[in-house]
Amino acid sequence: MEKLKDITSKKIVCLLITLILLGTICIAKGNTYFSIKAQALALASSPLVILQNITNSQVLTGNTSATVTVSNGTNNLDVLQVLNQTNDAWQLQIIEYSDDNINRLTNCTIWLNNGSVPNTQIQVIDGQYTQVSGNYYTLEGNGADSITLTVTTNATGTTYIYACLKILTPNTSTYSLYAITFEII
Repeated sequence: MEKLKDITSKKIVCLLITLILLGTICIAKGNTYFSIKAQALALASSPLVILQNITNSQVLTGNTSATVTVSNGTNNLDVLQVLNQTNDAWQLQIIEYSDDNINRLTNCTIWLNNGSVPNTQIQVIDGQYTQVSGNYYTLEGNGADSITLTVTTNATGTTYIYACLKILTPNTSTYSLYAITFEII
C-alpha cells in the first residue's frame, strides 16, 4: 500500500511540473520593429582569362577548370587553349599539387605554348618529378596560347596529375587558380 502512495505521489509531482512548464512556455513574446534589407553589393562577371577545349579535354565550371585525358604515346598534343579576353598581358604558371601513380610515366612533359616559344611547366622522367612548376609565362593581350603534352608510359594503368593554372593579374600580386586534372591512360 505504501508503494502505491509513493508511485501516486511521484506521478502527481511530475504532472504538476509538466503543467507549470506548459504554463510558462509563452512568457517571452516580442515583435520585430527593426529590420534591415540585405542587398548584394558584389557583381559576378565572366572570367577575363578562360580555358577552351582543343583535344581530349572537358572544360568545366565557367571555363575555369578542366579535365584532360590523354593516352600513352601522345606527342606534342595541344589539349587546352588559354584565351585572354582583355588587352592586358597576364602571367601564367602551371603548378602540380598532387598526383596518383606517376611511377609508370617514363616521360610526361606539360608546357605552355604560343606556337614558337614553349615554356616547360611540369615534367616527370622515369616516375620522378624533375619540375613541378615552371617560370611565369606571358599571355599577351587578346592572345590565345595552348597547354601542350607529351606522354610515354612503361606500364598499363591510369595516372593522375592534379595541377593549378595560376593566373597573375597584371601589375598586382593578385592571382586566380584554375584546377586542371591531367588523366593519362
